[in-house]
Order: sequence, then C-alpha cells, then structure tokens
Amino acid sequence: MTSAANAGSREDWFITLTFAVGAMAFTSAFFIHPLNDPVGLAVVVGLAVLTEALSVRLHFGGWVSVSFVGTVMAAILFGAPGAVTTAAAIAMVGWLRNGRSPRKVAFNFGHTSAAALAGALAISGIQAMAGRGVPRSVLALAEGGMAAVLLYVIDGAAVAGIIALTSKRSIRSSFSDNIGWLLPYYVVLGFVAGGLAVIFMELGVAAVTVMVLPLVLARYSVTQFVERTRENVIRLERSNEQLHRAYIEIRDMSEQLRDAYTGTLESLVTALDVRDQETKGHSVRVAQHALDIAKLLGISDEEELLTIYRGALMHDVGKIGVPDAILLKPDRLTEEEWEFMRRHPAMGYRILAQVPYLRPAAKIVLAHHERWDGHGYPRGLEGEAIPLGARIFAVCDTYDAIISDRPYRRGQSPDAALAEILRCAGTQFDPRVVEAFEAVFPRWKQESPGTPARPLLYLPAWRQEDDASGRAAS
Repeated sequence: MTSAANAGSREDWFITLTFAVGAMAFTSAFFIHPLNDPVGLAVVVGLAVLTEALSVRLHFGGWVSVSFVGTVMAAILFGAPGAVTTAAAIAMVGWLRNGRSPRKVAFNFGHTSAAALAGALAISGIQAMAGRGVPRSVLALAEGGMAAVLLYVIDGAAVAGIIALTSKRSIRSSFSDNIGWLLPYYVVLGFVAGGLAVIFMELGVAAVTVMVLPLVLARYSVTQFVERTRENVIRLERSNEQLHRAYIEIRDMSEQLRDAYTGTLESLVTALDVRDQETKGHSVRVAQHALDIAKLLGISDEEELLTIYRGALMHDVGKIGVPDAILLKPDRLTEEEWEFMRRHPAMGYRILAQVPYLRPAAKIVLAHHERWDGHGYPRGLEGEAIPLGARIFAVCDTYDAIISDRPYRRGQSPDAALAEILRCAGTQFDPRVVEAFEAVFPRWKQESPGTPARPLLYLPAWRQEDDASGRAAS
C-alpha cells in the first residue's frame, strides 16, 4: 500500500515538473520572437489539429499521429511562438479525444511545449550560422530534420520517464522498448515538414492546403480502415474467449459423463461381487494392479490406460449369463458345466460391445482367458495376437487369485504367487509382462490381501491433480 502511494506521488511530481517546464517554455517563446503572420499560423495549426484528430488507434490501445509535423513546420515558418502554439493546440485535441484527463493534458502540454521551444531555438541557431549562399530549400530540410530529432529526444524522454514510473522499469529500457524504433519515423517526417515549409514560403497558404488535404483524406481512410480492423479483432477475441469457455465447459461435462460411466461400471461390478461372494473385490484389485503394470510397460496414453482399467474391471461381466447352479456350485464342475462357464468371455464381449465407448474394453474381456502359448479360450489366440490389456490382466488375475482366500482354500503367500507366475512365464503369460510384474511385486507384497489399495475410481493424471476427491469403493 505504501509503495503504491509512493509511486503515485512520484508520478504526480513528475507530471507537475513537466507541466511547469512546459509553461515556462510556452511563456518565454513569445518574448524570444514576435509573431508576424497569425493567419498563416492559424492555417498550420488547423492542419496540425486535423492530423491529430485523425490519429490511428492501435489494437493494444496506443495512438499513431503525424501531428508533430505541424509543430516543426510552424517552428520553421513562425519561430518559437508558432511552435509552442501548435504544440499546445495538439495537446488540447489529445485531451478532448482521450477522456479529458487533467493529468494527461498537463503532461502532454508540458513536454510538447518544451520540445517545441527547443526545436525552434535549434532552427534559429541553424539560420544564424548558415551562410547566404545556402539555398533556402536545403536549409529548410536541415531545420526540419534537426527540429524533429529534438522533438523525438525530449518527447521520448518524457514519455519514457512516465512509463518507467508507472511500470517500475528503468528509463533506458522504457525508452528503447517504446520509443527507440521511432527515430527514422521522426527524421523522415522532419524533412517532410521542411519541404512543406518551403512550399508555404514560395507558393503561400493555398498551395500547402492543396497539398496537405489529399494526404489528410488518405489518413482519414486509413484511420477508418484500422478502426474497423480493430473492431473486428476485438470481436474475434471475444468470440475466441467464448469458444474457449465453451470448450472448458464441454470438457468438464465430458469428464463428468465419463466419471458417471465409470461409476455405472463400478456399481455393476459391485452387484456381481454381491452375487459371487467368493471373488468379492477381486475385479477392483485386478483393475488397479493392471494399471500399475501398464504404466511400467510405458503406456502413458490416458485413453489406453482407461481401456485397460475398464477391461480388467469388467472381465467377469459375462457371468451374468451363467446360472447360479453353475456359478455358485460348491462342488467340482462337470465337463458340460465347464463348457458353459467358458462361454462367459464371449457373453461379456457381447454385452459391452453394444456400448460404443466400451468396445475397446470389450476386446480385453473377450481375450482375458487366452494364454501366451495359444492353449487358452475362447479363440485360442497366441502371443502378441492377444490384446496387451488381456495379457496384463492374466498376470494380475492369477496373482490375486493365488493370494486371496476362497471358501474351499486359504490364500497363499505373495512369494508363492510370484514363484508360480515366474514358472508360467512364456507358456501361460507374456514374459515381458512378467518382468514388469517382478518390478512392482515388492510394493504389491506390502498391500493387505483382499482389499484394494487405492480408490475404486480411476481418474486420468490431470484430473487427479485438479480434482482431489474421488469416489471410494462402495
């Protein structure tokens, strides 16, 4: 709060000082040189005011004007009083056009009047030093160029100073970033001002007016074009912002819908667990373990990970079509009953494939009992013909089945499960998946058997960071 107040106080002092210097420059100008041609000066001031009124507003909020040409021209033709009068008129037009801020008009009047007096004095010095043999046209061009450079330096230094105070940057960097590129612009237009002054002296007010008015008309056309372009840019930016907000809303709705889909799947899995008590929680644990191995194998695409998660979670959905007499039979199944049980991957596939967003996961469900050596079911796929998600699932499913308690036996130790899976690498299981299993095994070994280590709902990585809350297992 204090630093902001101090910065505001420094700005006020700088503006006050600039105004005071400009006021002294404006007053002293009329004591340095008498005003001989008020009518001619009025024409030059009118043209300068007209060009200032037709300044081009840039998209980022600044303005581009050539009105200082009138100040330089007035300094060449009418000396110091003409220069400061033109500069003051230009500052007044800027005040009327840009919100009528007293601080702005005081600041602009101050630095433009000081710069105008300096330019007029430089022109007087050039005229005093020049010999009589120098053509007036050449002399006017030199005067215009010199006066324009002085206006560039003084006006630029004042503007850079106020920018430095408001942005807390150095005056040097403020000048180089905002003013430095304008030097050629000032020099060339200074020569133009000198040329217009020669035409005024040789041919009079009418000639200058005839020459300047077409340029003013062209300037007006450019102003209209740039203003329309600026309006279109602003309109496009607003449309882009609206589209961006709509995109965010659609993305959030899509994620909410995906979460709802996943929640529906989880509810279905919970219903299956209620029906088949001996595998309660099995699908959840296998789905989470499948994600661990998939990431270790280098799978980073969120959609692919979600497909593996859904496939593992829903692998036994086909058991909905298995009669309770077979599914819940406490005794050993007959060959005919086993034949019926082996249909559940195909049943699960037919159930899930009807839902478009579940079709990729349905392929994992169809292949979750295939074996690496081709002796699995229902299609006898072999090797990498088996979807990777199904190969990952096979290892996770076997591990959880070995360590979990069942009504007819107690679960074995994680080390026993590790030994069995290593033994079956290359026959039942993909050797590369088994290697990944070995890498995550020390962490899995620390988990409590029979309970999922993490929340049931799988969220993509970016949602895990932004959305801390997730649904826990019901």
